[in-house]
Amino acid sequence: MNISSVQVSNTANILIVFLASVAIMYLGRTILIPLFLGLILALLLLPINDFFEKKLPRLISIILTFLSIALVLTGIMYFFGSQFVKLYDNVKDFGASIDKLLTSFFHLINDNLFSGEIKIEDLLSQENGSVLPTSTIIQKTISVSSGFLSAIALTVVFSFLYLLYRSSFRIFLVEKTRFSDKKEIANIIIRIKKVIQKYFYGVFFVMLILGILNGFGLWIIGLDYPFLFGFFAAFLAIIPYIGSFIGGALPFLYAVLNFDSIWPAVWVVAWYTLVQAFEGNFLTPKVVGSQVSLNPLFALIALILGGIIWGIAGMILFIPLFAILKIVLENIEELKPYSFMLGKKFGHNQS
Repeated sequence: MNISSVQVSNTANILIVFLASVAIMYLGRTILIPLFLGLILALLLLPINDFFEKKLPRLISIILTFLSIALVLTGIMYFFGSQFVKLYDNVKDFGASIDKLLTSFFHLINDNLFSGEIKIEDLLSQENGSVLPTSTIIQKTISVSSGFLSAIALTVVFSFLYLLYRSSFRIFLVEKTRFSDKKEIANIIIRIKKVIQKYFYGVFFVMLILGILNGFGLWIIGLDYPFLFGFFAAFLAIIPYIGSFIGGALPFLYAVLNFDSIWPAVWVVAWYTLVQAFEGNFLTPKVVGSQVSLNPLFALIALILGGIIWGIAGMILFIPLFAILKIVLENIEELKPYSFMLGKKFGHNQS
């Protein structure tokens, strides 16, 4: 067997493993998504847990860790809760305004492009003449929320178990891997832990900065609930590339529908564009991008592939998962070229 045939065979094997992994991740997404989220949550909570564990038993330390995080999240929810309640009181009027805006838009397009041949009534809900069927939206929201809460509960349970039995998991990984040097696999585990921690800590820091900048800009423009809108967009920034853009749509619509002038909406777009440029060209590359060291092409592939396989959760998880894959490939001699391909330095001239 010549060298080229061996290379083709290895490439075919890698392709088969990749396709099988994609199939498993897609078919098992119901359990795998909370499983991976639980692992990431456990790694993020590990420093807090280690702080408590210096003086307390592990089980009590884990309980105190989750209680501390629950307390912080309760405070955040309380802070934004009052603004959300006020916004919710205006939802019906807000929805009616959107109905009127879309109906006017349909009439404008129909009159100017289709010479009135389309009946606008056919585009509206048969229930109440509304473009947005409220009852359907509520039913779908309840259904989605139930699944979301179930996934959150599973994530918390998995995270708790990871923290509780982490020593056993670590011993298993060290003893059962193909690496002959046990210190080598221990170092890989440490590198993976640091990459995940630094990546998501960086993401949270970016979200904090974006929320403050977005909210401050909307407050200057004069929008109601500026920091609610601002941090909502910042929260969506955890979805790389497109999250902040989606988050900017809501304050834009709010400005269009609640101001007589078009200028507040224009200023919203201008401010969000400026903040997005700052985040995309400076903040994220410096704070987050340096932690994963992925080629932008493969970061985009990870984003798209994650969205196809796991939806929004995949768009959040697949970039750090690709970074983990890169670390593993770096430590397998015959697969090192693939790690170079995933890295940022791929294609650079060697000095």
